[in-house]
Amino acid sequence: MNWGKTSEIYNSILLDLKQVEGVKMLALAGRDGFLISESTNNDMEMLTLMSATMLRAAEKVTNKLEKSSPGRVIVDYGGGKLITVAAGQKALISVLTTKDASIEPIISELERTASRIKEIL
Repeated sequence: MNWGKTSEIYNSILLDLKQVEGVKMLALAGRDGFLISESTNNDMEMLTLMSATMLRAAEKVTNKLEKSSPGRVIVDYGGGKLITVAAGQKALISVLTTKDASIEPIISELERTASRIKEIL
């Protein structure tokens, strides 16, 4: 498989999400948290590894209590929000927002992007 070409495909799908106002950083990763689409750097790797852990924990709790999976995990902190959604059974997308970002348009585009990624995986 040509990983360079695959990475280009993912990056083109993520482009619309990158352009939404308030998106500071985003990354596509496997459900294990390891990056798929971007070159590895410490910030992105930490973002996706922690996001994968939080998503798995949220899925375990909600599946146990409610027999359903969460649509997303949102962490609200002083500098903005971390939003993570599953992109099927194989991937997740994590977005770090700016402090004053409106999350509705980000979530809308994030869910659309996750559906597109899910289709090709």
